[in-house]
Amino acid sequence: MKKDRLGQISIMFICIILGLMLAVQFKSVQMVGGNVSVQKIQQLSEQLQKMNDENRALKEQVENFKEKMEDFNMALSDTDKAAEVLHKDLKMTKMLAGLVKVEGPGIIVALDDKDSKLSFEEDGEIEYMPNIISHEDILKVVNELNAAGAEAISVNGERVVANTEIREAGAYININARSYSKPFEIKAIGSPQDLEKALIMKGGVVDFLSSWIDISIKKVDNLIIEEYTGNIEYKYVQPATEDEG
Repeated sequence: MKKDRLGQISIMFICIILGLMLAVQFKSVQMVGGNVSVQKIQQLSEQLQKMNDENRALKEQVENFKEKMEDFNMALSDTDKAAEVLHKDLKMTKMLAGLVKVEGPGIIVALDDKDSKLSFEEDGEIEYMPNIISHEDILKVVNELNAAGAEAISVNGERVVANTEIREAGAYININARSYSKPFEIKAIGSPQDLEKALIMKGGVVDFLSSWIDISIKKVDNLIIEEYTGNIEYKYVQPATEDEG
Protein backbone atom coordinates (compact mmCIF):
# COMPACT_ATOMS: atom_id res chain seq x y z
CA MET A 1 0.00 0.00 0.00
CA LYS A 2 2.79 2.38 0.90
CA LYS A 3 4.55 1.67 -2.40
CA ASP A 4 1.32 2.31 -4.34
CA ARG A 5 0.76 5.61 -2.48
CA LEU A 6 4.36 6.72 -3.12
CA GLY A 7 3.94 5.88 -6.78
CA GLN A 8 0.74 7.90 -6.99
CA ILE A 9 2.38 10.85 -5.24
CA SER A 10 5.38 10.64 -7.60
CA ILE A 11 3.09 10.56 -10.64
CA MET A 12 1.13 13.53 -9.24
CA PHE A 13 4.33 15.62 -8.80
CA ILE A 14 5.51 14.68 -12.29
CA CYS A 15 2.14 15.77 -13.72
CA ILE A 16 2.28 19.04 -11.79
CA ILE A 17 5.83 19.75 -13.06
CA LEU A 18 4.87 18.85 -16.62
CA GLY A 19 1.80 21.07 -16.31
CA LEU A 20 3.91 23.99 -15.10
CA MET A 21 6.43 23.45 -17.89
CA LEU A 22 3.66 23.35 -20.51
CA ALA A 23 2.08 26.47 -19.05
CA VAL A 24 5.39 28.38 -19.15
CA GLN A 25 6.08 27.19 -22.70
CA PHE A 26 2.57 28.12 -23.84
CA LYS A 27 2.93 31.57 -22.31
CA SER A 28 6.27 32.09 -24.05
CA VAL A 29 4.78 31.11 -27.38
CA GLN A 30 1.90 33.50 -26.81
CA MET A 31 4.31 36.34 -26.08
CA VAL A 32 6.42 35.68 -29.18
CA GLY A 33 3.29 35.30 -31.26
CA GLY A 34 1.99 38.59 -29.88
CA ASN A 35 5.17 40.45 -30.79
CA VAL A 36 5.15 39.06 -34.31
CA SER A 37 1.52 40.05 -34.69
CA VAL A 38 2.23 43.65 -33.62
CA GLN A 39 5.10 43.91 -36.09
CA LYS A 40 2.92 42.46 -38.81
CA ILE A 41 0.15 44.91 -38.02
CA GLN A 42 2.59 47.81 -38.24
CA GLN A 43 3.89 46.61 -41.60
CA LEU A 44 0.37 46.18 -42.94
CA SER A 45 -0.58 49.62 -41.62
CA GLU A 46 2.38 51.23 -43.39
CA GLN A 47 1.58 49.38 -46.62
CA LEU A 48 -2.05 50.45 -46.36
CA GLN A 49 -1.04 54.10 -45.84
CA LYS A 50 1.28 53.93 -48.85
CA MET A 51 -1.45 52.40 -50.99
CA ASN A 52 -3.90 55.10 -49.85
CA ASP A 53 -1.43 57.83 -50.82
CA GLU A 54 -0.81 56.24 -54.21
CA ASN A 55 -4.54 55.80 -54.71
CA ARG A 56 -5.14 59.46 -53.86
CA ALA A 57 -2.48 60.57 -56.35
CA LEU A 58 -3.94 58.32 -59.04
CA LYS A 59 -7.41 59.75 -58.41
CA GLU A 60 -6.05 63.27 -58.91
CA GLN A 61 -4.45 62.20 -62.18
CA VAL A 62 -7.70 60.58 -63.28
CA GLU A 63 -9.60 63.78 -62.53
CA ASN A 64 -7.09 65.81 -64.54
CA PHE A 65 -7.38 63.41 -67.46
CA LYS A 66 -11.18 63.55 -67.22
CA GLU A 67 -11.11 67.33 -67.48
CA LYS A 68 -8.86 67.16 -70.52
CA MET A 69 -11.05 64.49 -72.08
CA GLU A 70 -14.12 66.66 -71.55
CA ASP A 71 -12.37 69.56 -73.26
CA PHE A 72 -11.37 67.40 -76.21
CA ASN A 73 -14.80 65.77 -76.44
CA MET A 74 -16.44 69.18 -76.53
CA ALA A 75 -13.89 70.27 -79.09
CA LEU A 76 -14.62 67.26 -81.33
CA SER A 77 -18.26 68.27 -81.62
CA ASP A 78 -17.29 71.80 -82.57
CA THR A 79 -14.63 72.47 -85.21
CA ASP A 80 -13.98 76.00 -83.95
CA LYS A 81 -13.68 74.74 -80.37
CA ALA A 82 -11.24 72.02 -81.45
CA ALA A 83 -9.07 74.57 -83.19
CA GLU A 84 -9.19 76.80 -80.12
CA VAL A 85 -8.08 73.98 -77.77
CA LEU A 86 -5.27 72.90 -80.07
CA HIS A 87 -4.15 76.50 -80.55
CA LYS A 88 -4.10 77.04 -76.77
CA ASP A 89 -2.00 73.90 -76.17
CA LEU A 90 0.36 74.81 -79.00
CA LYS A 91 0.80 78.35 -77.69
CA MET A 92 1.56 77.08 -74.20
CA THR A 93 4.11 74.60 -75.59
CA LYS A 94 5.80 77.31 -77.63
CA MET A 95 5.88 79.63 -74.63
CA LEU A 96 7.55 76.97 -72.47
CA ALA A 97 10.10 76.40 -75.25
CA GLY A 98 10.81 80.13 -75.55
CA LEU A 99 9.47 80.37 -79.10
CA VAL A 100 6.99 83.20 -78.49
CA LYS A 101 7.34 86.76 -77.20
CA VAL A 102 6.33 87.03 -73.54
CA GLU A 103 5.66 89.82 -71.09
CA GLY A 104 5.27 90.24 -67.37
CA PRO A 105 6.81 91.79 -64.25
CA GLY A 106 10.48 91.31 -63.58
CA ILE A 107 13.85 93.03 -63.44
CA ILE A 108 16.47 94.45 -65.80
CA VAL A 109 20.12 93.91 -64.84
CA ALA A 110 22.70 96.12 -66.55
CA LEU A 111 26.33 95.01 -66.60
CA ASP A 112 29.21 97.24 -67.70
CA ASP A 113 32.95 97.35 -67.09
CA LYS A 114 34.36 99.73 -64.55
CA ASP A 115 36.59 102.37 -66.10
CA SER A 116 39.87 100.72 -65.12
CA LYS A 117 41.64 98.40 -62.74
CA LEU A 118 45.14 98.05 -61.37
CA SER A 119 47.47 95.52 -62.97
CA PHE A 120 50.86 94.74 -61.47
CA GLU A 121 53.49 93.92 -64.09
CA GLU A 122 56.49 91.65 -63.49
CA ASP A 123 58.84 94.61 -63.12
CA GLY A 124 56.69 96.04 -60.34
CA GLU A 125 55.19 98.85 -62.38
CA ILE A 126 51.49 99.58 -62.07
CA GLU A 127 49.44 99.71 -65.24
CA TYR A 128 45.80 100.62 -65.58
CA MET A 129 43.96 98.05 -67.69
CA PRO A 130 40.35 98.12 -68.85
CA ASN A 131 38.05 95.55 -67.28
CA ILE A 132 36.42 92.90 -69.44
CA ILE A 133 33.12 91.19 -68.63
CA SER A 134 33.53 87.45 -69.15
CA HIS A 135 30.95 84.90 -70.18
CA GLU A 136 31.26 83.39 -66.71
CA ASP A 137 30.09 86.67 -65.16
CA ILE A 138 26.97 86.61 -67.32
CA LEU A 139 26.34 82.94 -66.56
CA LYS A 140 26.54 83.64 -62.83
CA VAL A 141 23.74 86.20 -63.12
CA VAL A 142 21.62 84.00 -65.41
CA ASN A 143 22.01 80.95 -63.15
CA GLU A 144 21.08 82.95 -60.06
CA LEU A 145 17.97 84.30 -61.79
CA ASN A 146 16.97 80.79 -62.84
CA ALA A 147 17.43 79.55 -59.29
CA ALA A 148 15.26 82.43 -58.03
CA GLY A 149 12.34 81.36 -60.24
CA ALA A 150 12.75 83.44 -63.39
CA GLU A 151 10.26 82.23 -66.00
CA ALA A 152 11.93 83.88 -69.02
CA ILE A 153 15.40 85.40 -69.48
CA SER A 154 17.15 87.28 -72.27
CA VAL A 155 20.66 88.67 -72.65
CA ASN A 156 21.02 91.65 -75.01
CA GLY A 157 17.71 90.66 -76.57
CA GLU A 158 18.71 87.01 -77.06
CA ARG A 159 16.21 84.64 -75.46
CA VAL A 160 17.88 82.11 -73.15
CA VAL A 161 16.54 78.61 -73.88
CA ALA A 162 17.76 75.06 -73.25
CA ASN A 163 20.31 75.08 -76.11
CA THR A 164 21.51 78.68 -75.67
CA GLU A 165 25.29 78.98 -75.51
CA ILE A 166 27.01 81.83 -73.67
CA ARG A 167 30.74 81.60 -74.34
CA GLU A 168 33.72 83.77 -75.12
CA ALA A 169 34.83 84.20 -78.73
CA GLY A 170 37.91 86.40 -78.78
CA ALA A 171 37.01 89.91 -77.62
CA TYR A 172 33.29 89.11 -77.87
CA ILE A 173 30.78 86.87 -76.17
CA ASN A 174 28.65 84.58 -78.32
CA ILE A 175 24.99 84.23 -77.38
CA ASN A 176 22.80 82.11 -79.64
CA ALA A 177 25.59 82.15 -82.26
CA ARG A 178 25.66 85.97 -82.32
CA SER A 179 28.56 88.07 -81.05
CA TYR A 180 28.12 90.79 -78.43
CA SER A 181 30.34 93.09 -76.42
CA LYS A 182 29.77 95.27 -73.35
CA PRO A 183 27.49 96.59 -72.02
CA PHE A 184 25.11 93.70 -71.34
CA GLU A 185 21.45 93.91 -70.43
CA ILE A 186 19.80 90.90 -68.82
CA LYS A 187 16.00 90.81 -68.59
CA ALA A 188 14.14 88.35 -66.41
CA ILE A 189 10.39 87.84 -65.91
CA GLY A 190 9.30 86.68 -62.48
CA SER A 191 8.69 88.11 -59.03
CA PRO A 192 10.71 91.39 -59.05
CA GLN A 193 11.25 91.20 -55.29
CA ASP A 194 12.46 87.59 -55.32
CA LEU A 195 14.73 88.10 -58.33
CA GLU A 196 16.32 91.24 -56.92
CA LYS A 197 16.72 89.71 -53.46
CA ALA A 198 18.53 86.69 -54.96
CA LEU A 199 21.09 88.94 -56.66
CA ILE A 200 21.76 91.46 -53.87
CA MET A 201 21.88 89.01 -50.97
CA LYS A 202 25.02 89.27 -48.84
CA GLY A 203 27.82 87.26 -50.42
CA GLY A 204 25.77 86.83 -53.59
CA VAL A 205 26.37 87.61 -57.25
CA VAL A 206 26.35 91.41 -56.94
CA ASP A 207 28.80 91.34 -54.03
CA PHE A 208 31.10 89.07 -56.03
CA LEU A 209 30.99 90.90 -59.37
CA SER A 210 30.79 94.51 -58.20
CA SER A 211 34.56 94.64 -57.59
CA TRP A 212 35.21 94.95 -61.34
CA ILE A 213 31.75 95.36 -62.89
CA ASP A 214 29.20 98.14 -62.61
CA ILE A 215 25.87 96.47 -61.87
CA SER A 216 22.48 98.14 -61.70
CA ILE A 217 19.13 96.45 -61.08
CA LYS A 218 15.76 97.92 -62.04
CA LYS A 219 12.41 96.43 -61.04
CA VAL A 220 9.79 96.69 -63.78
CA ASP A 221 6.02 96.17 -63.59
CA ASN A 222 5.88 94.90 -67.17
CA LEU A 223 8.69 94.08 -69.56
CA ILE A 224 8.81 92.26 -72.88
CA ILE A 225 11.20 89.45 -73.73
CA GLU A 226 11.52 88.48 -77.38
CA GLU A 227 11.21 84.92 -78.64
CA TYR A 228 14.12 82.66 -79.51
CA THR A 229 14.93 83.07 -83.21
CA GLY A 230 17.69 80.51 -83.60
CA ASN A 231 17.42 77.15 -85.32
CA ILE A 232 16.08 74.21 -83.32
CA GLU A 233 16.75 70.89 -85.00
CA TYR A 234 16.97 67.45 -83.41
CA LYS A 235 18.89 64.79 -85.31
CA TYR A 236 19.32 62.14 -82.67
CA VAL A 237 16.86 62.66 -79.83
CA GLN A 238 13.32 61.36 -80.11
CA PRO A 239 10.45 60.59 -77.70
CA ALA A 240 11.06 57.42 -75.70
CA THR A 241 8.64 54.56 -76.33
CA GLU A 242 6.95 53.37 -73.16
CA ASP A 243 6.79 49.65 -72.39
CA GLU A 244 3.27 48.38 -72.79
CA GLY A 245 3.87 45.15 -70.89
